[in-house]
Amino acid sequence: MKRAQVSSLKPRKMPAQVRSIATVDAILQAATQILLASGFEKMTTTRIAERAGVSVGSFYQYFPNKRALLAALVHRHVSEVAARAERACRAVHGATIREMCETIVNAFIDAKTERADLSRALYLPAVVAGGAAIVKTQSDRVGSAVAAMLETASDASFDQPRLLSLVLVTAVVGPMQAVLEMGVNAELISSLRQQLTALCVGYLVEAARH
Repeated sequence: MKRAQVSSLKPRKMPAQVRSIATVDAILQAATQILLASGFEKMTTTRIAERAGVSVGSFYQYFPNKRALLAALVHRHVSEVAARAERACRAVHGATIREMCETIVNAFIDAKTERADLSRALYLPAVVAGGAAIVKTQSDRVGSAVAAMLETASDASFDQPRLLSLVLVTAVVGPMQAVLEMGVNAELISSLRQQLTALCVGYLVEAARH
């Protein structure tokens, strides 16, 4: 993506004061509500500003265009998922391979299914908003947390924890996206938890230093 295009996706200014933070949050909440209720095509800046209770001028103080707003929505959603995955990884430092796999799989699935509607709704708009770069940054963040977790495993040691974490994160993200597109239901999610955990455990057991 060209530098000019990347710049156009950034907020005009970052909120520093309480009122500014509240305004940006109101805009993002309004955009989310319209996206879920009416779809991406009807997410106009006028409708968003009206729903947020701010002027269109106030909207443009923080976001230069709708793509920048979408980028902010994608970043907020993906970074929240990443933060939950990081916390889960830290919580099981020193645990067994199985405990680690169960924890990280459950944390990721819980984070994605808690707002399954938003995850699905942002899938196509994310492409418009440069979502690939945002997702990569947050995936790298999770990968670092997973690698740090693996280095503390109580029942195994690994030669390339960073590479293993890349494979694990990719293995979890792909099926989760597919399930979201199929439509979430309790039975399917339960099976996904079991199968992804088994997949991750089997992979790590095979990759452990012997």
